[in-house]
Amino acid sequence: MPSVVQTENVRAELISDVASVKAGEPFWVGLRQTIRPKWHTYWKNPGDSGLPTEIRWTLPAGVTASPIVWPTPHMFDIGGIINYGFSDDILLLVRITPPADLSGGTLKLAAEANWLVCEDICIPEDARLELNLPLAATATPADPKTRALFDTARRNVPMESPWPARYGISKSGAPTLAVEAVGLKANTIRDVYFFPAEWGPVATMAKQNARVTADGIQIPLTRGDASAAMPARLTGTLVLTETTGNGEVRQAFDISARLDPAFVPRATALAAAGGVEQLTLVQALLFALLGGLILNLMPCVFPVLAMKAAAFARLTGRAQAEMRRDGLAYTTGVLVSFAAMAVIVVAIRASVGEVNWGFQFQSPVFSLLIAYLFFVVGLNLSGVFEIGGRLAGVGQGLAARSGTTGAFFTGVLAVIVATPCTAPFMAAALGFALSQPAPATVAVLLAMGLGLALPYLALSMTPALQRLLPRPGPWMDRLRQFLAFPMYASAVWMIWVLTQQTGADGVVYALGGMILIAFAISLLRVGSTASPAVWLRRGVAAAAVLLAFAATLRLENGPATAASTSGGPVSGVSFEGWERFSRARMDEAVAAGKPVFVDFTAAWCITCLVNERVALDTPASRHAFEQAGVVKLKGDWTNRDAEITSVLKELGRAGVPLYLLWAPGAPGPKILPQVLTEAMILSELSSIQQAKR
Repeated sequence: MPSVVQTENVRAELISDVASVKAGEPFWVGLRQTIRPKWHTYWKNPGDSGLPTEIRWTLPAGVTASPIVWPTPHMFDIGGIINYGFSDDILLLVRITPPADLSGGTLKLAAEANWLVCEDICIPEDARLELNLPLAATATPADPKTRALFDTARRNVPMESPWPARYGISKSGAPTLAVEAVGLKANTIRDVYFFPAEWGPVATMAKQNARVTADGIQIPLTRGDASAAMPARLTGTLVLTETTGNGEVRQAFDISARLDPAFVPRATALAAAGGVEQLTLVQALLFALLGGLILNLMPCVFPVLAMKAAAFARLTGRAQAEMRRDGLAYTTGVLVSFAAMAVIVVAIRASVGEVNWGFQFQSPVFSLLIAYLFFVVGLNLSGVFEIGGRLAGVGQGLAARSGTTGAFFTGVLAVIVATPCTAPFMAAALGFALSQPAPATVAVLLAMGLGLALPYLALSMTPALQRLLPRPGPWMDRLRQFLAFPMYASAVWMIWVLTQQTGADGVVYALGGMILIAFAISLLRVGSTASPAVWLRRGVAAAAVLLAFAATLRLENGPATAASTSGGPVSGVSFEGWERFSRARMDEAVAAGKPVFVDFTAAWCITCLVNERVALDTPASRHAFEQAGVVKLKGDWTNRDAEITSVLKELGRAGVPLYLLWAPGAPGPKILPQVLTEAMILSELSSIQQAKR
């Protein structure tokens, strides 16, 4: 048998750290695998799928081989499926021990190796390998190049952890690993991850949000799929990256954590009491459908739906087929938009690793483009100009095809303005969707889109409901013009959001761009299309529009944006009477036995702003918070914030708003609904006051 085998995807080779063997003296051999670029093989625990590499030895009598000494694995996220394994060049070490009475001139080692190698597809491969080493009175080392390979492989093997470790289980069954690495500096440690040594006790698909403090490392985990009881010891490999004086170093430690029944970690209590719903796909689809239905009543979506209702009323008295076509076109626009959003989410998750609902509104470029869109729609509704068959389908005398086109793009517009909103039932469904493989993510988002489109679709398909609509008349033109003002208000709101992300310069870019867009529209409206100057006007109009969009380049590179995305101060949310959220401050207040209220909000979240005005910042609510001695923390997610994102994921939430109320002595916080009322807040605070007496 050869010592080297080349398969389609892996070059396998059997090598030794010695050139000759001495009887009775152990030595090391290694299965070296050079893996095709972008492909990978698997660790001893392959994760959500896959099979570990195996080696079956055929050895002379008395010769023994140890199990594979596994190197530190890497994590591969393939469309939400988490695998543990290796890529590029890997050496799997095995210790060979010959007997003291070994005789003969040559030690023959034969091995049959098999592995699973994967990219988008998985291919099982194998190799039969042989290594012949001469026997000598003294063992001689291999050549320097081979020894260097073994030295690198030994450095890649995790060291035994110098710290004691334990793990506890919450009432919900979720384990949390605690490594008592006292004295660590949190600002020097990142990318902490625990690779469980065995499949079953810990779910590999769940995200890990480790917390590093001066007392050590805590990693809330998710219970796996194994039906057996949790083991007395949880074993695995802890990997972290530490910043040292010589740069960043990736370190790995083999952990054996004992089960401590007295250990009830706060992180797992947070997840358990916070209501991380362990939804099934069917439940998530139902929640998404209900959330989409309720989304129709949210203030961000209502102006667009009113526009479409007015357009549909204009069809009263026409053929039933025309009404059905209009409803189907609107539904198609909604579903296509949600499908596009799902594709973007899956793509970002595959490349970046995480994504949240409303993530696009954390980009100042997106905020400016949406402000432009609202402004242009407002001009259209005011009758300043027409696009094709009149954008949003509200023009007079539309042909059937134009009306269908308008209905489709109204559905697209409804989805765009809906993304900063969160309705009841949506939070749990989105939290599920954004943590699942691509097919489940797409299915849940499409169910939400169907819920959003369902009322209008039902109206278009039901003649009895259509007879309830008012007859067309002059009131429709007046309504159309009136609906322009919510669009202008939405544009102003987005400019305000932009100022929170970029500073005062954002106003200049936004208003300047809107002037250029209005100028371009005016150029296209004047003169005759037969005029020789028509192409000149069109060219100048195109240049004006391009210049307006060029403002996005300044925003993207502006210093205010960079500061905000790097964790600088953000002024987009009022903090009067509130403290800025930090996990350390929350844990400190809870440990002191104080009631804690946490408001996760964002300047671009209309639901958040409405809740603050009508429920959280009223005189009665402020007085009740003060009387109950509540520590009020506000987490501003207008721009990206890694700490807030980790808490949202820990609680199974995909975005804001999120409200936590932590009563003194409670094992975890209560999650309040996404839509608040003053009476609800007063009732919750009254319960806390009564419990304190």
